[in-house]
Amino acid sequence: MADSASQQPKVSGPAANALIYVTLIIFLVLGLAAGWRSHRNAGLFLKAIRSQAVWALALNFLAVNIGSGIFFTLPEVGTIAGITGVFAYAFAAAAPLLVFAVVGPLFRKHNSRQWSMTAFIMERFGRPLHVVYGTICTLFVGMYLVSELTTIYSVFELLTPVHPLAPMIVICVVTTIYTAFGGVFASLLTDAVQCVLILVLMVVAVVAVAVSVRPSKADIDRVGLVAPTKMGGELFVILTLAIAFSNMYHQGFWQRTFASRSDRDLRWATGIAFWLVFVVTALVGMAGPLAAWAGTWSADSDVPGSSAFFTIVASLSGWVSGLTLVLTTALSCCAIDTCQTALFASLYDLAEQRVGIWVVRAAVVALNVPVIVLAMRAPDILQVYLLADLLASATILPVLCGLFRRLDFVHWTDALAGCFGGVVAVGCFGQVYLGNRHDGWRLLLLDGGLYVDDERVLGAFCFAPLGSVVAMLA
Repeated sequence: MADSASQQPKVSGPAANALIYVTLIIFLVLGLAAGWRSHRNAGLFLKAIRSQAVWALALNFLAVNIGSGIFFTLPEVGTIAGITGVFAYAFAAAAPLLVFAVVGPLFRKHNSRQWSMTAFIMERFGRPLHVVYGTICTLFVGMYLVSELTTIYSVFELLTPVHPLAPMIVICVVTTIYTAFGGVFASLLTDAVQCVLILVLMVVAVVAVAVSVRPSKADIDRVGLVAPTKMGGELFVILTLAIAFSNMYHQGFWQRTFASRSDRDLRWATGIAFWLVFVVTALVGMAGPLAAWAGTWSADSDVPGSSAFFTIVASLSGWVSGLTLVLTTALSCCAIDTCQTALFASLYDLAEQRVGIWVVRAAVVALNVPVIVLAMRAPDILQVYLLADLLASATILPVLCGLFRRLDFVHWTDALAGCFGGVVAVGCFGQVYLGNRHDGWRLLLLDGGLYVDDERVLGAFCFAPLGSVVAMLA
């Protein structure tokens, strides 16, 4: 059974097309209806400041945290680092949300009309650092888009006989239409509805798995993955730092932060979202150990750990594959429309808000083409995330220091020096730790991945922010 991922039953072509395209049509109609209020209002299109109450905001924070990639990366962690790794990832995905409950009010205190991180940087540090941060934001969200499209391409390939390119392009077209029409306000409303659907489907899927997959205690004892592991402990630190810093570069989080009606609503929303994200990611991650215990996946097989979730799906009734198809389509719509509206904001800010909304809309539509091309090259999803996270860890703290009055002396040149210092610190640490220049500076690429036998990755994510602060103050 461990090799079942390559032989798993697929949803038939007509059924797959029906499930995918009906789901997308529903989301298209919903998005256009949601965007009717904002399509002629630049404020709602780009900002939607103080427009969201607690529960709508909590669901939106869930939406920006999850995508179809969770079905690959989370179970893989479980197959390598066991239950400790799963809960480390779940905590790391959820905990950074609480940072926005603290930082968001600081931004509003600095400027009550604040609506994005880039707008703050322009006001606090000036144009040079504004361009650097805005460029990184744009590249960052582009990387997220590539990884999300790569994931949905793989899901369609695993579950259906349909060629994945066509539905992948249609997803991009559908989300582009309603986000270009209604902007961030449409994304906020559609994400809230999509997340309700996702939570319902998740409950159904969990019940189906709990009823059908019941490994014995002997199987659990034989396979392991229960006892705490050293790698699992390190992941608590690595992933929490990585995700917390990378979230600061994702305009989707800032759009939701400033969309809260009040600081109190923001605190409540992030608290609720913390538990929603934690529970969802933990349940998905447990598919890794569960597949190993049930025998649908084995470390000795040719099936990668990232496919552990789909080996469970293959062992269940055909309707579960159909439900998974709808679930991943909904998750992708959530992730992609959030990234697209984040691109709207990043590009509009980069142009110093001097261009028309239609120019920004056209630019985002054009950017979808290279993103789709890159996604078809099937990059390693976790590797893409790791590179983006390390870059964020090395560069974000000098920018955040601008929030504090005691650090008013920090000039944009100091902050920029800090950004470079964080990158250099990783290379220097790598050279000392690994004992040679070549391998040391290649640590910046993290080409060994996340799961290594030593502490090089842990050191990189710790020295990156430390080096940036030291270089800024030097």
